[in-house]
Amino acid sequence: MKFAWKMIALVSVLLALSLAIGGIVVVQRVFRSELDTAVSEAQEDMKLFSTTLQALCLMKNSRQEPPQIVTQVLKNHSVFGSYQYWVYDADGYPLIGTGEAHPAELTEQDVGIIETQIRQRGERYVVCSSQRLMLLEQGFVLEHNRDITNIVEHAEQNQQYYEFVMLVILLVGVLLTTLLTLWMTRPIRRISRTAKQLSDGHYDRRVKLEGDDELEQLAQDFNRMADALEEKIHALEDAAQRQKDFTASFAHELKTPLTSVIGYADTLRSRTLPQKQQMEAAGYIFSEGKRLEAMSFALLDLFALDRETPSLQLVSVSQLCRELSHSVAYLLKTSGVSLHVQAEPCEITAAPELLKTLLFNLIDNARKASKPSSSIELTGQRTQNGYCFTVQDHGSGIPEEALSRLTEPFYMVDKSRARAQGGAGLGLALCQRIAQAHSGTLTFESKEDVGTTVRVWIGGGAA
Repeated sequence: MKFAWKMIALVSVLLALSLAIGGIVVVQRVFRSELDTAVSEAQEDMKLFSTTLQALCLMKNSRQEPPQIVTQVLKNHSVFGSYQYWVYDADGYPLIGTGEAHPAELTEQDVGIIETQIRQRGERYVVCSSQRLMLLEQGFVLEHNRDITNIVEHAEQNQQYYEFVMLVILLVGVLLTTLLTLWMTRPIRRISRTAKQLSDGHYDRRVKLEGDDELEQLAQDFNRMADALEEKIHALEDAAQRQKDFTASFAHELKTPLTSVIGYADTLRSRTLPQKQQMEAAGYIFSEGKRLEAMSFALLDLFALDRETPSLQLVSVSQLCRELSHSVAYLLKTSGVSLHVQAEPCEITAAPELLKTLLFNLIDNARKASKPSSSIELTGQRTQNGYCFTVQDHGSGIPEEALSRLTEPFYMVDKSRARAQGGAGLGLALCQRIAQAHSGTLTFESKEDVGTTVRVWIGGGAA
């Protein structure tokens, strides 16, 4: 059973019980009040009846027997005409009265005490008041009846009327409860419907609610959860796509050099070539092997950075730049490119070998894009939150549409030139990962035929 119908059933049952109990209490209380009034009036009538009878009997100066005197008084005085009564002697024998005699059973201790009972006489109901009296030194039993049939009938009519009213109120209450419950649970149904749509893959669906109650707050929380879910799903889809692209690019990058290596090796194996052609083939095999080796090392570095956090320590920027200059000196000399270093001396928190690899790759990329006799500038300066290295060249530059993809694995702006220079498209991906390991980022600025500027922001503070 749905929550809305559970609420409707529960409220309906509670409403029915409340109306039933309340009706019974009200009707019974009204009936009891009227009955108590009737009993009190019956007792007052009984007192008046017995007092009047006693007084008149005492005033009667006669030699007759007491039963005869009592009978004569009741017959001769019209004051008793409005009463329904019976008078019995001490033995319970009826002497005089109106209607059918019903002698009361009273003990000796009950003399002078009025006893009241509700009795049914056929289809009528009466309040029967009984009292034992001593009249003219002889015992009598007086019985007075007060008709309360109208009170009982009135109570039954009230009960029937209330049952009708209760049924009408219950039907109206159930109808209103159903409408209100369905209206109040509408936001829950909307959330449920949206959740089903999300599970079916419609990640852009959201719950639209107005108001400031708990359900509206729930809808907002649900929408925030859906936003986070959509973002994570898109991130997973992007990661899966990148993984797919990575695998395809990796297979392609392996296929090209391996095909060439196998072809040249088969040529050297299957035929005799002039020495010059043998050297060319061996040289190509060597260069492609070195490129595969560099790609393997770069991949190993990327995987290592993904698996564990590097150990950071205080590093002297001046010492780092000197060692870096020595490392790239041979490559720059063979390319006819010069390096100018101007870094603000200080100590930074970093992994020295990784940071050296990052800057080495940036300088090597700048060398590959530069013409002979040109220069590369490596500068460094403190920042509010760390340190910034800048590598600037004056080479061929990078198209604007390619800047956002530079750190993707295996992405190369000029594939033919990169492969000719032994590149595999992993250098900048490695640089980006190293920068992230140092709580930093890489930024690129470039114009074609003007040059490229790469900034490395290293976090962790500088001393």
